[in-house]
Amino acid sequence: MNDKDPESKKNPEEIRQSLNAMVHKLDQVSGSSESWRASVSQNKERWEKLKAKIHARQKELKRLVMDKKAGLLGEEEFNRRYRKIQDELTDLEFEVYNLRLGTSAKRE
Repeated sequence: MNDKDPESKKNPEEIRQSLNAMVHKLDQVSGSSESWRASVSQNKERWEKLKAKIHARQKELKRLVMDKKAGLLGEEEFNRRYRKIQDELTDLEFEVYNLRLGTSAKRE
């Protein structure tokens, strides 16, 4: 066994258990991906609308930052509009979360 290899200091049973735990985690991720695809396919129209809204808000945010850098907006106006867009993006994120999990969690 190699003295520099940390795995070489573990007994074979510990290594097997560690590998089994890793495989179990990977299986859960795979199931999660399948669940995600199923959720998207069942609610395709809603997903497309959410994606479009998120994309529009991201573009609006980018434009806001560019206007601020160009000196077209004051600090107060920028902060007000920035918070509004961020709140809208947070709401959209909750919609995605709820659609993904089939829940109705709301932002406080």
